Amino acid sequence: MRIAIASGTMRGRELADVLFADWLAVTEDASLAIDSPEAWAGVLWRIGVETLRLHLLATLPLSASAALEWGIADSLVPAGEDPVEWVAEWRMGRSEAALDSAGALIRRRGGDALERAEFARLFAAGEPQTGLAAFLGKQRPKWREGIKKG
Repeated sequence: MRIAIASGTMRGRELADVLFADWLAVTEDASLAIDSPEAWAGVLWRIGVETLRLHLLATLPLSASAALEWGIADSLVPAGEDPVEWVAEWRMGRSEAALDSAGALIRRRGGDALERAEFARLFAAGEPQTGLAAFLGKQRPKWREGIKKG
C-alpha cells in the first residue's frame, strides 16, 4: 500500500503524486492548490467525476479539512504531530495483508467481484478473525506477515 503525506502548500506534479497514493494523510496546515491538469486528474481519480461536479464552485486552494470533507484526503494529522510518526502509529494497529488488499482494490477500481475475492482471501488467511479475537481480548493483534495473494 502506498501512503502519502501532504503538508504545507502542495501544487502541480507534487500534488498529483500524493493524490494518486492509496492512502493520503494531510497535516492540518496543508493546502492543496489544484492548479494543473495532473492535480485535477488525481482529484478525479480519488473522488470521481460525479462528486467533483458537486464541488466545482468551491474556493481553491483547498484546506486540509476541506480535502478530508470532500473525500480527497483519507485522514487528518493533528497539529503538532510529526506526520511520519503519526502514520507509522496508525499503521501499527492494522493488518498488513488487509492494507495491501485495500491498496490493490483502490488501484484497480475493480468493483464487487474483486472485493469479494480479496475478502475471501483475507478470511481464508484468518485476518478478520485475528483482529476480532484481539479486540475482544483487549490485546494488540498479532498479524501474520507475508500472506501470499492467490
